[in-house]
Amino acid sequence: MIVSLIGTNGLLSNEIGLFCNKNNFTLICYGRKEPSVHQFNEFIFLDLEKEEINIEKISQSDVVIYASGIGVQSNVKYSTQSIYHINTFIPIDLSNKLNNLGFKGIFITFGSCFEIGNNSKSVQFSEYEVANSLLNVPNDYCISKRLLTRFVTSSIQSFNHMHFILPTIYGERELEHRLIPYIIKSIKNKGIMQFTSGTQIRQYLYAGDVPRIIFELLRLENKKVYNIQGIETYSVRNIVEKVFSFYNMPISEELFGKAERSDVGMQDLQLDGSLVKSLLPDFNYKTFVEILKLYDKCL
Repeated sequence: MIVSLIGTNGLLSNEIGLFCNKNNFTLICYGRKEPSVHQFNEFIFLDLEKEEINIEKISQSDVVIYASGIGVQSNVKYSTQSIYHINTFIPIDLSNKLNNLGFKGIFITFGSCFEIGNNSKSVQFSEYEVANSLLNVPNDYCISKRLLTRFVTSSIQSFNHMHFILPTIYGERELEHRLIPYIIKSIKNKGIMQFTSGTQIRQYLYAGDVPRIIFELLRLENKKVYNIQGIETYSVRNIVEKVFSFYNMPISEELFGKAERSDVGMQDLQLDGSLVKSLLPDFNYKTFVEILKLYDKCL
């Protein structure tokens, strides 16, 4: 199988690359930097903000995965134009061009639970409800992902365009400023920590499970949009408490309520993953406690 992976060195990209290595797929990577975590058969430099994708070459792949995305990181600022260009217009353009070329493979893109918007109710949103949500959202990242999901659900292509809406994904290879590695490094280095009130609720899914789920579904289904539900649902405070407990550290109330986030209105974001669960009833998901052991070795 020939897999073209657009986007390199992100958490999701790295896990997809490692999965391809494990299964001996021919992997062609497109990005600004060569992958540093996994092997590849060919690397093609590509700056998506300045260059166009070689559609003729990429159309020769069996699977094309668009794993590029910007704007979700609160500590990195991007222009509005760049956010929509990378997250929305490039994958839409790529889908249309593949269709015009008579592409016979599978094109994969990703959505986000953040598309749900500002929600405080403890409910799980179906694929249809995510794609058609009218709840307010706090930033252009959320809107850009909504637009892509709406395109996938509305377009008619001659090939299989599969779109996976993801919960919060985590893993031992994620950037150090993200919540879990931030806590672990602070504990180990005895650093000062501060968090929000910790009441926001999210579903959590190990990033390494994502490619395993995707490639299982490639064999089984040809539907367009799937929610991949996180198997564990926690508040931010729960996550902090679990990490502190793992290191047998006491936790103080003074840690909470000091940090501010722009997504405070998105109090409860949960996906209904009934479709995927019905197709993969025996899938062996990794648990949060299992993966904490991997973080401990890496940080």
